[in-house]
Amino acid sequence: MRRRESDNDAKILSLKRLGQHHIERYNSAMSRNREMIDLFRAIGSHDMPRAAEISRRLAVAEGGRGHFRVERDLLGALNGAAKLAPKSNATVPNTAWSVEGTLMPIKPVKSLLELELPSAIRSSLSEIIAEWNARSKLADHGLPRRWRLLFHGPSGCGKTATAAAIALATGLPGYLVRFDSLIGAYLGQTALRLRELFCYAAHTPCVLLFDEVDALAKRRGSPMDVGELDRIVIAFMQELEHAQGEGFIVATSNLPKALDDALWRRFDLRVPFPKATPVLLANFAQKRSREFGFKANASILAQCRKASSYAEAEQAVIAEARRRILAK
Repeated sequence: MRRRESDNDAKILSLKRLGQHHIERYNSAMSRNREMIDLFRAIGSHDMPRAAEISRRLAVAEGGRGHFRVERDLLGALNGAAKLAPKSNATVPNTAWSVEGTLMPIKPVKSLLELELPSAIRSSLSEIIAEWNARSKLADHGLPRRWRLLFHGPSGCGKTATAAAIALATGLPGYLVRFDSLIGAYLGQTALRLRELFCYAAHTPCVLLFDEVDALAKRRGSPMDVGELDRIVIAFMQELEHAQGEGFIVATSNLPKALDDALWRRFDLRVPFPKATPVLLANFAQKRSREFGFKANASILAQCRKASSYAEAEQAVIAEARRRILAK
C-alpha cells in the first residue's frame, strides 16, 4: 500500500514538473513575442536606439540558449545600425557604445625592414607576410594561415611598432582597441562588447591590436580579483579561439607571466621580443641620428648604451637633434 502511495506521489511530482516546464516554455515564447513586437514598433517609429537595444537583448538570449553562431551573426549585423543612433542618447549604456568608437586608427611609422628586430623575429614575420600573400593558395589546399599573434617582452622593444608595420606590409587598416571604451561598468557588458568587436573583425579585414592585453587576460583565480574579471578572461579566450578573422589579431604584453596559462594556446604564433643589448642600442642610435642629419657623438652613444629600450634610446637621439636645431 505504501509503495503504491509512493509511486502515485512520484507520478504527481513528475506531472507537476512537466507542467512547470511547459509553463516556462510558454512564458519564454510569450516574452520573445513581446520583444519582437516591441522591436517592430521601434523600427516603425524610427526609434533606432530602442531597436538596437532590443536587438542586442534578443542576440544575447540566443547565446544563452547555446546558439552562439546565431548570436554572433545577429550582433555582426547590428554593427551597421549602430551609426544610426543619435549622439544625444548617451544615457543608454549599450546604445551609446559602438565598435567604431572603441577603435583608434594606428599609423605605421616604419616598415618591417626599417625596424630594429632580431633575425629570428624578422624571419617569423616574413613567414607571416608570405602566408598572407599566398592565403588563397593555402585555402585551396585546406591549410589555414597564421593570423592570431602574441608579442611579449619588455616595454619599448618594438612590439606595438611591429603590429603597425604588419598593417603597412599587408595594406590593411590598423586599429588599437581602447580598453577604456571596451570595459563596461555593468555585469556581462564587457563580454558582449568583445563579441561585437570580434564580429567586426570577422567582417572587416584589419589588424586589430590589443596592446597590453594583460588588462583583459590576467591569470584567473587571484583572491584580489572579483568574479567578473575571470568571466572577462574566459570571454576573451573563447572569442579568440572561435574567431574567424579576415585580417590579423595582435596582442602585446609586457608581463607575460601575468597572462592566463590557457591564453597562450589560442594564438597561432607567439613571438618573444628580447631586451635590447648595449651594442644593438648603439647601432640603433647611430642609424637614427643619421636620419636626423647628424652623427652621434661618443656622449650620445654612451647614453644610449645605458638605455633600457629602443624607445628610450630614440628619445635621447631626438633630444640631441632638437638641441642642435635650436642651437642653429
